[in-house]
Amino acid sequence: MTGGRISRRRLLAAVGTGLTTGLAGCGYQPGGGELDWQFDVGSLSSGGPSDETWLTDGDSCYRIRNRSGRTFQSGDTGVNFVDVDDARITTYHETGDQRWSQNADRQYVGEPAVADGRVYLALEDGGVTALEAPADDEDDPTPRWTADWEGPPLSLSAAGDALVGRHEVGVVGFDANDGTERFALEDESLAADAVADIALAGDRLWLLSTRGPGETDADNEPEAPTLYGIGDDGTVEASRSLPVDTHWLETVGSDALLGVDDELWAVAADGDRRFALPLEGSTESATPVTVSETEWCYQYSDGTLEAIDVSAGDVVWRRDEYSFRETPVADRDGIYGWGSGPEMDGCGLAAVTSDGDGWWEASPADGRGCLGTLLLVGDRLVVVVDGTVYGYRKAPGSRYTIV
Repeated sequence: MTGGRISRRRLLAAVGTGLTTGLAGCGYQPGGGELDWQFDVGSLSSGGPSDETWLTDGDSCYRIRNRSGRTFQSGDTGVNFVDVDDARITTYHETGDQRWSQNADRQYVGEPAVADGRVYLALEDGGVTALEAPADDEDDPTPRWTADWEGPPLSLSAAGDALVGRHEVGVVGFDANDGTERFALEDESLAADAVADIALAGDRLWLLSTRGPGETDADNEPEAPTLYGIGDDGTVEASRSLPVDTHWLETVGSDALLGVDDELWAVAADGDRRFALPLEGSTESATPVTVSETEWCYQYSDGTLEAIDVSAGDVVWRRDEYSFRETPVADRDGIYGWGSGPEMDGCGLAAVTSDGDGWWEASPADGRGCLGTLLLVGDRLVVVVDGTVYGYRKAPGSRYTIV
């Protein structure tokens, strides 16, 4: 949307929903949880297999899909069918309008990452590549960079200038701007059998490693996991042994957050534990969500939603009237997810403000059911289900008047 004009998709949505009041000259003010737009993305024309991932960096959402077979492509000579075996990136604005698209020359493997308008992919048959919006005058856009990588498929994480790939027994770090390899650490250097999880806090990498039972362990119990704080050059700057019942790793600010049994641990950059905060719900079955802007962490577990101010080390509020089916999403204004609330007859989208107040509840569009990938994109909640993309308003919107 440019210059304050309403796109055709949004205008039609406003007309369809508020026709009566609009014609009366009163206009229509949409509310939170209301459907703003929708469109179909369909599937490959070849009908062949397609690996597809939807991600968000908060500003845009990204459709990342592998293509294999024949598809149509427009060009100077019109629309033609072409053979493809690549990865296609398509990005969308919170208004539902497409921003840009680009292809990687091979299919992706592992788990891609997005950050600050850029997409990072580990490629089939080796290599890691970064793609971003092409220049306006670029007829044949190329990736920003492609780096060599001959190891196993990577699960990528990106933040700031850091890009880290995790595989079963190690990690590799790249400069996110040019693809230069910064470090590679494997099980020997980490004294680990496996890398359980990683999380980035700026240029610092937090890594949770695990070891299986030792040769002399008569009870066949796994050894305690270890948390490592790793600098941008691969130097291990901090380490800390953790209880066996450590269940997840996240970050807020420079701290590592850990779900340990029924407590939330915060570990500072030097490896010292800042606090161990008792929680009402167990961390083993928890769905933690962090908000870097406010340094908050939400945990939903065992029917209880808890909001934690990490900087203060306190539980700010608890609610037990909400039930979330999947991991919710959150920002500075509140938390949103598929589930049910106190005023809902069935499952749908539910929102709770950052103050802990019930905000709004909404039924799924088109009777699609309480499911679908949920992404927070600007002021929209984007839902992807069965080839259709829906944009719901996060909060009450502007008034559109038809004259």
